[in-house]
Amino acid sequence: MKKITALILSIVLVLLAFTSCGSTVAEKGDVTVVVEVAEGEYEVYKTYLENVENKSNGALGVLENLRDRENDPLHLVYSESTYGAFVTEIGSIKEDAAAGAYVMVYTSVQADSYEGAPVVNYEDTELYSAGLGISTMTVNSGTVILFRIEVYSY
Repeated sequence: MKKITALILSIVLVLLAFTSCGSTVAEKGDVTVVVEVAEGEYEVYKTYLENVENKSNGALGVLENLRDRENDPLHLVYSESTYGAFVTEIGSIKEDAAAGAYVMVYTSVQADSYEGAPVVNYEDTELYSAGLGISTMTVNSGTVILFRIEVYSY
């Protein structure tokens, strides 16, 4: 019985390893990254998913692609932590932790949000507050990702 249990556990672990290595970025299509500079004022960046080299790094791979392109590059500053990448500057917005102003991420991929997540609209598209880190967010063809500053007082 112990051998069967060990075998089943080994198979489950192998399957988990294979599924966690899967790409979180679609092979083809386009993606729109929006930076809300002020209410109703946006910087918009678009790219084709075929151009994204690092597809295993979720939406971070898309942002790196936009940052590294020659024409209209995206200003991007992020830090790595044990929880993944945290965007601290993007486009022309920058967080100010001392003032309680943080970069927040919204996505059109509802599965990447959390129950009760705040919703914002961008050009008739509902965007959900991301419940995942940027490096694990799913990017499908047509995905819209919005970054904005939100202020929290403690």
